[in-house]
Amino acid sequence: MYMRKGLRRLVGLALAVGLAVAVVQLNESREALDARQAAERTRIEDLYHRIDDDLNDVDVSLSKLSAASSPRQSVLLLGDVWRSTGSAGAAMGLLPLSHADSCDMSQFITRCGDYAHALMGRVLQGRVLTSEDRQQLQDMRTACAQIRQVAGEAIQNGDYVAEDNVDTGCYEQSQSEAAISEYPTLIYDGPFSESAENQAPKGDPGERITAQQAQGLAQKLFPGGEIQAWAYVPGALPVYELTVNTTDRGQVDLSLTEQGGQMLSFMAAPTGDRNDPPSDEESERLKAAALSFLQELGVEDPAAAYAQYYQGVAVLNFAPRQDGVILYSDLVKVYLDRENAEIMGLDARNYRLNHRTRDLPKPRITEQQAAAYVSDSLQVEQTALALIPLTQQTEVLCYEFKATQNETFYIVYINALTGQEEQIFEVINSEEGDLVV
Repeated sequence: MYMRKGLRRLVGLALAVGLAVAVVQLNESREALDARQAAERTRIEDLYHRIDDDLNDVDVSLSKLSAASSPRQSVLLLGDVWRSTGSAGAAMGLLPLSHADSCDMSQFITRCGDYAHALMGRVLQGRVLTSEDRQQLQDMRTACAQIRQVAGEAIQNGDYVAEDNVDTGCYEQSQSEAAISEYPTLIYDGPFSESAENQAPKGDPGERITAQQAQGLAQKLFPGGEIQAWAYVPGALPVYELTVNTTDRGQVDLSLTEQGGQMLSFMAAPTGDRNDPPSDEESERLKAAALSFLQELGVEDPAAAYAQYYQGVAVLNFAPRQDGVILYSDLVKVYLDRENAEIMGLDARNYRLNHRTRDLPKPRITEQQAAAYVSDSLQVEQTALALIPLTQQTEVLCYEFKATQNETFYIVYINALTGQEEQIFEVINSEEGDLVV
């Protein structure tokens, strides 16, 4: 009897200790989750502040543009609009997918920048801004003010991220549908025209999959993950949007194409918030991890384009090559966690829409002849052949010259058929990576 009582006390003590350990582990797990959510809230709030600052700069430039009369001032101010919208678009691209990546707001900001860039080209060719152009610019200013209001209210109210779900965005349909419907349609021959947004994939999309098959693919991509929610999104590129609760990455937003069941995008939260510039060793490690991931996806011979670093995240851009020619329309973005070099996100929309085998023309001028069209003030360091987009429907084969001038880095594109200087970019090396303007 005494032994039974002793045994019962021993079992009771063991259960009590086990319960205490479980409570401690649960508390530690909850504290870790709370810390991670707090870090993600801070990251997203910082991005919203950056978007607000950029759109304020857009507003100021558009205001000045309405009073400008000289072509010189018009070009300078349009350039300011282009750069500021590019910065705002880059910030939106770093928000979770449910916030902005697949949102009309992000697309509109990008169209604004491309519209300003198209007008710059026209003014430089001697054309003055028409009353229609100025009305479009005024409409842009009004719409940007609407976006600033939504972002500002999100920050003020703290609803840019849900309390228990760091990847739920504030741009719910009920909240933004009315504002989005009032955004003007920008009509111009550029890469983000309305027709381009609604294009179907140019390659072979593959066989259609069902919702059940999409959920099965999601669980294969994230073994042990639990499907929390899914939705079918119709359109020119129909997709299944799924939310997967993973064991190692927390909640992940995933998009799979209905045709072919291809991974269009996914995004998880980073584990850290580093902002320091990467060392050469870290850059190579991140690049190697991204290339290995792209090889698994079947991306052919990817060439590294440029990289950016924000709050614990490395965003590496790659373009596949065909017969050594870089296909810039098929760009792929890979997001990596800087703490462990693990893949935490993907944006393959351009790749899924544009990738196919091209009938590439033969260059009509040699590399040496093309180099003669590059400014004598530039020191050419690297050359490649590239297919670059002029519009969403038009691509041109160019020699890509990476060059320097007084420690400033440029990329010049010379048409490989005509020798025409098609495009010039300045590459700004910042703590956040290489920015192309």
